[in-house]
Amino acid sequence: MTIAITATYSPEDNKLRIYASSRLDSATYERVKAAGFKWAPKQELFVAPMWTPSREDLCSELAGEIEDEDTSLVERAEAKAERLEDLSERRAQEGQQARAAVDAIADGIPFGQPILIGHHSERHARKDAERIENGMRKAVDCWKAAEYWKSRATGALRLAKYKERPDVRARRIKGLEAEIRQMQSKYTPIYEKPIMQQRWNSDRDAEKIPHVFCGPKGGRGGSWVPVEDLPSLKTYYSRWIEHTENRIAYERAMLDDSGGLVAEQHDIKAGGRVLVRGEWVVVLRVTKKAGKVCSMRTAQRYCSLVSAEEVRGYEPPTADQAAKVADAMKIGPLCNYPGEKIATCTEETWKKIGSGYKGSITIAATETTGTHRIRQAIGHYLTIPDAAKTSDSYWRHSYYPVYIVDAKRKDPPAKTPTPASEPEPEVSFFAPIHDPDDLEERTARLTRSNQAQEARQAAAAPFIALQEQLKAGVKVVAAPQLFPTPSELAARMVEEADISPEHRILEPSAGTGNILTAIRARDRESLFDAAGEVVAVELNPGLAQHLTIRFSGATVIQGDFLEQNGNLGTFDRILMNPPFEHGADIKHIQHAIHALNPGGRLVAICANGPRQQATLKAMAETSGGWYEELPAGTFADQGSNVNTALLVIEN
Repeated sequence: MTIAITATYSPEDNKLRIYASSRLDSATYERVKAAGFKWAPKQELFVAPMWTPSREDLCSELAGEIEDEDTSLVERAEAKAERLEDLSERRAQEGQQARAAVDAIADGIPFGQPILIGHHSERHARKDAERIENGMRKAVDCWKAAEYWKSRATGALRLAKYKERPDVRARRIKGLEAEIRQMQSKYTPIYEKPIMQQRWNSDRDAEKIPHVFCGPKGGRGGSWVPVEDLPSLKTYYSRWIEHTENRIAYERAMLDDSGGLVAEQHDIKAGGRVLVRGEWVVVLRVTKKAGKVCSMRTAQRYCSLVSAEEVRGYEPPTADQAAKVADAMKIGPLCNYPGEKIATCTEETWKKIGSGYKGSITIAATETTGTHRIRQAIGHYLTIPDAAKTSDSYWRHSYYPVYIVDAKRKDPPAKTPTPASEPEPEVSFFAPIHDPDDLEERTARLTRSNQAQEARQAAAAPFIALQEQLKAGVKVVAAPQLFPTPSELAARMVEEADISPEHRILEPSAGTGNILTAIRARDRESLFDAAGEVVAVELNPGLAQHLTIRFSGATVIQGDFLEQNGNLGTFDRILMNPPFEHGADIKHIQHAIHALNPGGRLVAICANGPRQQATLKAMAETSGGWYEELPAGTFADQGSNVNTALLVIEN
């Protein structure tokens, strides 16, 4: 079967791509892999990280010719972002499902609370603890994966759009031009006279051949190259250079299509203002190359040199502003005069001093002289007066002002009186001015960022809680005779209780808080706002602690309900699921009746046995309430098949 292979090149990312109609044979695959191509399964293609002559030759051999890539960088980034977002959504759904599964196993117990044994065996409880911990870990891992792929999707699109910005293209062009200069230096001999060096051949015989040193000017970073290798080396790098020049031409064309840099759209002059990083700063001097602005010296704080790519706006100067900058940029005349602490040398010696060891300094105006400049140089080349020497060991390496003895003397100018002028304004002309539009844009961007961060934090809060719980691990504690009320039954108890906002409520055997949860779920959240309106009693210290955290508005009492004698007060509604062992439910319900206000209502679950029917059923029906046998297996999910009943007692 014939395999159709096509190859494309994209100048936007400098990558070669190979498309195959079917699976490559092993030999071709090894060649493609050895050339640095990698298989992209989502795009169904081979892609190389960058262009090289050898990779181009391979693509030409396999495909015949290299075509232009049809999709743009932004389009590919959008497709990648869409794939990553789909992956993020799948991981987020898996995380929610795992969290829901954990919630179901824990039977409404909030994350972080212990698993209760009750009538289950300890082995079964520990198995549930392991399932919960594994589910929590899976939920956290899926959440982390979802956040990771979401950030990858956002970053891919942001990077593509960033690369299309005019200032980024301009900097990329500068980088490509630097690459060309570097490649040219690799085959450009610095020394005209080649030297002879030994080269060991395969027979281990010494052979002397001429070498030349190739590299950038200055001799740093170069290497010795055999003269015979120069032609092939030049051919190789010439191909690189030609390819890079084509990339530069493409980038410049795209830069022109986008309107170019702001600095290139205006004739920037000294005295005008440019917008740089949200501030309007005064231009002091402009540097041009090939007729285009490449940089400018400004009155900006900290870093006064501004490149053309950084400019976001321009305001031309007025005649007065241009005059102010011209006056500020004036430098004093270069003077040549002797002094007590001024070193001396001849003009011939001055010329021999290297440029890195001499220069000039500005002398500030005094009471008699104006601002001027004077030469300076390192003391090693000068005749230093004893009064000027800093120390015996360091004076040769210090800089000193210089008087050239055989050059024309020029004294500093006399200070001219400054005419009286109006006081300087509070804000100097040279002080940067913050752009109000930029401030407004930054504020809006910060607001959007904060809102997005708050939304992410709200969505991440449940999973962060899971993550914190995983550090402590899921606990297993024993709570004998605890049968948490099924959520459906707890909801019915709240409905039968007919609770109103003005009622005071008691839950004398709170356990895991399922009845309290049902009360809060039935639009009774306001009951938990007022202290003392909802009172819960729980014997188990661990459960009482977690109830306090979970129901912050309720009053939680840790202790035995049968030992509470009048200290809790009276209540309008009592909802309870007491322990059943040895008729304990009868004792708890009878004890609770004493805390019921006149006109109040007690809704309770009890065992449906002979003693309960003889005592509690009669009590309920006599009070005007009722006694209903619940279906078998109501508490099967809680590890018990005991027959139960629901009763209502009116007071």
